[in-house]
Amino acid sequence: MTKRSAAAAVTAAAIGLLTACGASTGDGQDTATAPVAENRPIVDKANWPKATPERGLAKGLSLPLEDYMQSYEDTVTLDKATRKLQEKCMADYGIALQLPVAGSTPPPNDNDANMERRYGLTDRVAAAQYGYGLPDALTHQVRQKMPDLTEEQVEVLTGHGKPTRTSPAAAPVAKPAPATYKGKAIHKGGCVGWSDDRVGQSTIDFQLVSELNGQSLTQSMETPAVKQAAAAWSQCMKGKGYDVATPYEAADIVPHAESGASKEEIAVALAEIDCKEETGLVAIWFKEDSAIQTKQLAAHRSELAGARDRHGKALAAANKSLAG
Repeated sequence: MTKRSAAAAVTAAAIGLLTACGASTGDGQDTATAPVAENRPIVDKANWPKATPERGLAKGLSLPLEDYMQSYEDTVTLDKATRKLQEKCMADYGIALQLPVAGSTPPPNDNDANMERRYGLTDRVAAAQYGYGLPDALTHQVRQKMPDLTEEQVEVLTGHGKPTRTSPAAAPVAKPAPATYKGKAIHKGGCVGWSDDRVGQSTIDFQLVSELNGQSLTQSMETPAVKQAAAAWSQCMKGKGYDVATPYEAADIVPHAESGASKEEIAVALAEIDCKEETGLVAIWFKEDSAIQTKQLAAHRSELAGARDRHGKALAAANKSLAG
C-alpha cells in the first residue's frame, strides 16, 4: 500500500470525497471544515505523538520494525512539501490556492506500531482521566477551512473533475480532465500528481513493514509465554469483578458515553492496567513481539532497507523543496 499524500486527501475532501478519502495516519484528518479557534495555534507540536511512549507500562518500548516505519514528523514534512508544491503549481495556472497547514491534527500514535496501545491500555495517568478515550487535545483539534474549488480548478489540481453519481446506488465517477487549462497543459494527475513526482511520494511503500508488523502482533499472541501471561491477567481481572479473556476485549465490557469517560469505564481501564503490571503481561508480550520482528528483519532486510532508502530520498527532496 503506497502511502497517500495527505494533501491529496485534503484536496479530495474539498471536492466532496469525504467517504473515499477520510482521516488516515497523519494529516489526512485535515478534512474538517470548522474555523480555527482564535486562541489556539494551528500547529501545536506539544500535541504531536512521541517517538516512544514516555510514561506507563510501555515507557521507552520500541520494536525493531519501527526503524522502517514513517514517523508523524516525517509525515508532516512530506505533507508540507507537497502542499507547498501544489500551491505553486496552481499559481502557475493563475489559480490562487491555500491548503490547510500540515501538522494540525496529530494522531495518538507516532507510527503504525502504536506502542501506546499495542497491547491494550498502558498509561494509567491517561486512563484515570479518559478511560479508553483519547486526551482532549486529540479529540478537540484545530480544524481548518477547506478551499472552495470550481470544476476547472479541481481538474487542474487533481487531473480529473469532481466525482458524480450516475444513480444514488452507483459509486462516484470522475471524468478525466481536459488536456489543457487556458492553453497550458494540465499535468498527469494534476498538480497533486506533479507534486508527488517532484518529492518522490509515489515511491514510498510501507506495505511490507505494515504486514510484518501486523503478523508479529498476531503471532506473538499465540506464543506460550503470552498465552500464560494473558491467562494470568484474565484471572486478575476476574478477581476485580470483570470476566474478560484478553485486553482487546476489556473496552467492550463497559458502555462509552459521548460526553466522556464514566466512573465505570475508568474503573475497568485502571483494572486492566493494574492487572498488566501485576502479571508482567506488557513486558512479556513485548519480548515475544520483538523476537518475532527480529526474525522478520533477518528474512526481509533487503526489501525493508530498500523501502527505507526510498523514503529517505523522498524526505530529502521534501526538505530541499521546503528550504527553497
